Amino acid sequence: MNGIIKRQKRKDFAQIHNHPLQRLTDIRAIGVLAHLMSMPENWVIRKTHLYSTYGRGPISSGIAVLEQLGYWVELTYRDGRKNIHLYHLSDVPFTDSEVEELILEVEKAGFKVKHISEPYHHLLIAPIEGYVDPFSTVDFQQLKLNSPFSTVENRQLLNKEKKRKREQINRDQTNIVNSQDDHPLSHLDEFEKAIKNVCNELYVEYAPGRWSKRSWNTLTQEFIKETIETNRYKNIPRNQIRAYTEAAIRKMAFFNDKKNQKIPVAQTIPTRPVPFYDWLNADS
Repeated sequence: MNGIIKRQKRKDFAQIHNHPLQRLTDIRAIGVLAHLMSMPENWVIRKTHLYSTYGRGPISSGIAVLEQLGYWVELTYRDGRKNIHLYHLSDVPFTDSEVEELILEVEKAGFKVKHISEPYHHLLIAPIEGYVDPFSTVDFQQLKLNSPFSTVENRQLLNKEKKRKREQINRDQTNIVNSQDDHPLSHLDEFEKAIKNVCNELYVEYAPGRWSKRSWNTLTQEFIKETIETNRYKNIPRNQIRAYTEAAIRKMAFFNDKKNQKIPVAQTIPTRPVPFYDWLNADS
C-alpha cells in the first residue's frame, strides 16, 4: 500500500488546484490557502478570526506570501470614518481583469478603492501629470457610458476629474477671507463654527472661577456676534482664528479679574501712561 491514501469522496471535501499546494514553499501559506478554500464561496474572510484561531504571526506570514504571488487580494475603501477591508482568495492567481471586476463592484456600490494589494497597484494608477482633461463634467459622465477605452483608461480619466475637483475645493477653502462685500454664506458658517469650537476648547482654561457655563455661553456668543456684525471676521485668516479668539478672551478675563479685585493694584495701575486698545468699547 502506498504511503498516501486517497479516498473517494462524495461530500465534505474541497477541490484545490495542485499548483499552489505543490509549488508554494511556505507551509504557512499552504495552510492558509487550504483552510480557506475548504470554506463555502460566500464565507466572509476575517483576519481577526484567523488570528484568534491560529495566531497572528503564522497567519500574517502566510497571507504575505499568498498576496505577493497573487493568490490573495485585499481592497480597502472608506465608508464614513471607517476603513473597510475586503479579502479575496483563490487557488489560481488573480488576473488583472478579475481584480478590475472586484474594484468595479466596490465603485458600483458608491465607494472608491483607496488601497489594493501591491501586485495590482498599477490598476489604481493616477493620471499622468500634466495631462489636460479636454472634457466637461457632463461629457465625462457620457464617456463612462460610451467610451471605447479600456476600464483602466476610463478609471484614469475618472481619477483625473476627481483630482481636479479636489484641487478646486482646496483652493476655495484655503482661506475663509473674502474681499467681496457679499461674503458667501458657507464661508461665514465655517468661520462661526470654527470660532465656537475654539471658545469651547478655551472654557476649561478661562471660565472656572470667573464665569458659570451659562455666563460663558452668553459672553462668547456676544463676542462672536460682534466679530461677525462688524465684519472683522473678514480679516482673520483661518490659521489665526484661535490666536484672535484667545487674545480676546484673555482680555475679558483680565477685566473680569480687575472688576472682582483679583488682580493686585500694582498690576492694574501703570506708573506711566500706557496706550491700551479696549476692543470691547472701541468703535468698529
